[in-house]
Amino acid sequence: MIRDAKNHPISQLFDPESVVVYAIPKYQREFTWNKNHWERLFDDIMENNPGYFLGSIICINQSTDTLGVQELELVDGQQRMMTLSLLFAAVYNALSKNESNLDEEHGYERINLKRKLVLKKESDKTRLTPQIQNNNKDDYLGVLSEIGVLTPCCVPPYAGNRKIFRAYRYFQARFEEIAGEDGHKIEAIIDFLDKVNKACLVKIEVATHADAYTLFESLNNRGMPLTAIDLIKNKLLSQVNSADPEKVDHYFNHWTRILEYLGDNYGIQERFFRQYYNAFKEELRKVYSTPVATTASQKFCLSFWQIEC
Repeated sequence: MIRDAKNHPISQLFDPESVVVYAIPKYQREFTWNKNHWERLFDDIMENNPGYFLGSIICINQSTDTLGVQELELVDGQQRMMTLSLLFAAVYNALSKNESNLDEEHGYERINLKRKLVLKKESDKTRLTPQIQNNNKDDYLGVLSEIGVLTPCCVPPYAGNRKIFRAYRYFQARFEEIAGEDGHKIEAIIDFLDKVNKACLVKIEVATHADAYTLFESLNNRGMPLTAIDLIKNKLLSQVNSADPEKVDHYFNHWTRILEYLGDNYGIQERFFRQYYNAFKEELRKVYSTPVATTASQKFCLSFWQIEC
């Protein structure tokens, strides 16, 4: 099941010289971490010794070209990786504002930060590619454009009210706090950046979506817990992605329309899917003569797949 599992410092996962990129699948949920999560990540790094353990990520590695860009599909840990990217963006901006005061070593650190966010040899290729829900991808590109590591682009309306820009602004404010007097500002930021680079994540690589989903459900994530509906959506769309990737957009749009019809009340959404499963579970039993799943969510997924696909 597991192709590779190693503990990596953040500096290695965002290696400026590497051609590894992390793509968040379209079916994953949007960026949901809030101020409590951003604050905890920042304070954990600040208050602990270098090498602090930040958790784990799960990637599907189906790359065959060892010389070209290696795209890893990030199926778990996207909240943490997105937050780290926004943290790097805030550090880069803070150093850029004080560019005239940077010595040679600090200037080199600033250049490396840019390469952590976009590839060295493909300056329009971002290290992390967010999914598209709630303007996540466009907002993220807007942040990178604002700090000058990407060609200027049009920032989506109301981006400042959404979480990606709010997280970036939060980290900007924190750097103003830790900087202290101007004479120590750059050193304070560089010291913090050194702690970020030395913090660690376990990167687990698997070869298939089925393996990823099994791990995805079983690992205890320190972040915001997934709802039953999140798990159902991820299961369905990961199956579509495995069977026919070209249909992912179609079924993702279909799923989005269903939730729009149901409204934002989670209780109503959950009740609908529970009743949907109950309505078709007998038909599922006729199709499968032997038990094919052990959990309610898995049974529902098979029922939904049989009827919608």
